[in-house]
Amino acid sequence: MVESPSAITRRHALALSLGCAALTPWHSSGQSPETQSLPSSTAVPPPVTWAPRPAFIGGPILFRSNTFSGPATWLGKTIVFRPGGGRFSALAGVNLNQQPGRYPLVLGGETIEVRVATHAYPSSTIRVPQRYVTPPREVLARIREETAIKRAAFRSSPPDRLWEGPFVPPASTRFTSSFGSRRIYNGKTRSTHQGLDYSASLGSEVRASNRGKVVIAREMYFEGGFVLLDHGESIFTLYMHLSAFHVAEGASVEKGVVIAKSGASGRATGPHLHFGVQWQGTYLEPSTLFGLWDS
Repeated sequence: MVESPSAITRRHALALSLGCAALTPWHSSGQSPETQSLPSSTAVPPPVTWAPRPAFIGGPILFRSNTFSGPATWLGKTIVFRPGGGRFSALAGVNLNQQPGRYPLVLGGETIEVRVATHAYPSSTIRVPQRYVTPPREVLARIREETAIKRAAFRSSPPDRLWEGPFVPPASTRFTSSFGSRRIYNGKTRSTHQGLDYSASLGSEVRASNRGKVVIAREMYFEGGFVLLDHGESIFTLYMHLSAFHVAEGASVEKGVVIAKSGASGRATGPHLHFGVQWQGTYLEPSTLFGLWDS
């Protein structure tokens, strides 16, 4: 049955009198959330916006709101909208293994559907010394110890936000190997590349992508010279294959300061910088992160 205009008007007035939020009913038409809107006479600002749009598997996502602050739930994980830049925001991501589809963002008693699209990632073949594919027995204890150090660091992030505003690239050069590529080492071992490789010559300056705390700054077997910055909220940036350190563990650093020099240490084919981003245990595509605040 089709409602009369007067009935619709009475129902809308009743909703407003009860203090109900007039959210766009995404299920009511064939339009996508990216294009659907209310008639101009009743249009209201969306409670939350996000970038990129659509989100994609393996990618970071920045949620923003003019009105909502506090905790929310995204893909089974808790995120917190906090003030910054005149709005409230929360930085999150989508796991590489997530299936494309529509997923709920739950906040303040409301549920908003967010579309997650598929994304193509390339494959590559890498040649490295065989000891980095099949480590000799004498280094296995070292590898186990370093794995435990990294796991402890990833569990130690404070709930407070240390980062501030946009993340910036750690090097001024282009990146030569992208995130998410399926790598084949020496024709056998397969893995997923969990960051970007920058074409940094030996001794190039490496800068902090955002404010944070140095939780690891040491040599490791696979990473070589390795710096791990904790930005709070279980958000980390990783810098690998370094030749020199300009920071020590426990230090606080500001965005853009030099923290290290690039190198070719660890499992590397030559001088470069490997840069990674992790959010709540999920590695994310870094180059998209840099442009989220411009969207």
